[in-house]
Amino acid sequence: MLMAAALTLGITSCSDDDIVKSPLDATSITEGAKTVSTLSFNWSPVTGATQYAYELTDPNGQVVLGGITNTTSLLATGLKVNTTYTLNVWSYADIAGDKSTSPIATLQATTNDVVQLAEPQATWEQTSAGIVLTWPAVEHADYYYILYYDGNSEQPINLTTSSNSVTLPNLTLGDHSVVIQAISEDENYSNSITFEFTVTRSKIEAWRTDGEYYSEALDKTFNCQIVGYDDGSMRIEGAYGSSDALDFYIDNESVIDGIPEVVFTNSYSTQAPYYYFHAGEYNVCLYYQRGTGYTGWENGNSNKGELWFYVYLYDKDNNYIGGGFDDVTWDTGAAGLTVDDIVGDYTEVTNCYDMTYDWATWTEVTDQESDVKISKVDDTTISIYNFYGWEDTFTAKVDFDLRKITIDLKTDWSGYYTFCQHDSPDTPVVGTIEEDGTITISNWTIWYAPYSYSYVYSGATSVLTKK
Repeated sequence: MLMAAALTLGITSCSDDDIVKSPLDATSITEGAKTVSTLSFNWSPVTGATQYAYELTDPNGQVVLGGITNTTSLLATGLKVNTTYTLNVWSYADIAGDKSTSPIATLQATTNDVVQLAEPQATWEQTSAGIVLTWPAVEHADYYYILYYDGNSEQPINLTTSSNSVTLPNLTLGDHSVVIQAISEDENYSNSITFEFTVTRSKIEAWRTDGEYYSEALDKTFNCQIVGYDDGSMRIEGAYGSSDALDFYIDNESVIDGIPEVVFTNSYSTQAPYYYFHAGEYNVCLYYQRGTGYTGWENGNSNKGELWFYVYLYDKDNNYIGGGFDDVTWDTGAAGLTVDDIVGDYTEVTNCYDMTYDWATWTEVTDQESDVKISKVDDTTISIYNFYGWEDTFTAKVDFDLRKITIDLKTDWSGYYTFCQHDSPDTPVVGTIEEDGTITISNWTIWYAPYSYSYVYSGATSVLTKK
């Protein structure tokens, strides 16, 4: 109808004599920039033309856009993805002139197809801060979505980041599944396929010191080393002067006269209450039964300590040598880290996504600074005031060997909230005391009890630097 109307406009007659008119020259159409939903066109000016008419039709011949314009360009929006459209353009002249409507110029153009983002192929490494994921930046990605299980909660942890690296803190030992996806908010691109892989959290050596291993059965002392790991477990290397290692942890649930018992974990055979292990040219039967006091751990840390356990000793041919206590001691003479080294005024810098600013929208918090004060409660306990700018006080226990602080759960905070690990309201937040004295507190959240929801997104990290 538009074409017919325009053609009619270009043909006139006089009351007395018919005027013979020649058609205008046809224009030439070129295609301009385009997207998944837009096409742009330009056409050459036609001498003698006063206006141009156009129609854009879809593959079914239906007109989706039409009109008359004085310009020589057109931007069509709201089109379908990867669809071919046909543009018809013609011009018409002054009704009083000697020119009629031009022939119709036609050009077909196709909107872009949506381009899928590249897969973010990540690699990982284990550090003292956790498992660090990195991947090449994906072109046109606005951010990345990460999902993983930390082993502390049955619920998955979800986080987003605009960088191409993220640290997963506080994973339990073992394998963990991770999914990463590149996300675009541009209609011209679709999200990538998910990249799925497995990371393995192994324990990390936190400290190592020389010690002495005394065998009562042999009445002999051997040089050894005691190693502490970031999961709280330990190892004796050099039992009976051998290259064999003996792994153990402290059983704080079984305490005899104020002394925790010791549990060994790498015995090659177990028939309670006897545990067996090799130590060079000796076969050792360790007697252990909870509540008997046949093992013990006293005043142990990375600088000084002692542990003992009762054994029956045999030679390599299993001839009985004798029984008695094996006693392991160490003393570096160093004072080590204390609460007094930690207390003071700090500048805290936090990066996170927070919903407390707007209860319906995640707000990105970038390098927010707060003044934090850490005070001494006792020799192993500190208080933290004004964390994240909250005028409130948290308490935390300090593990000097592992250089960790465990912040007490604040379950009745403001009547509704819990300060805890992300999506795990029963798990306290753990911070790391770095070698340079800074304190890194990661993966914390504000848990809103009525709706069972985290109001600070996973990946929150706060770094406290002493002033």
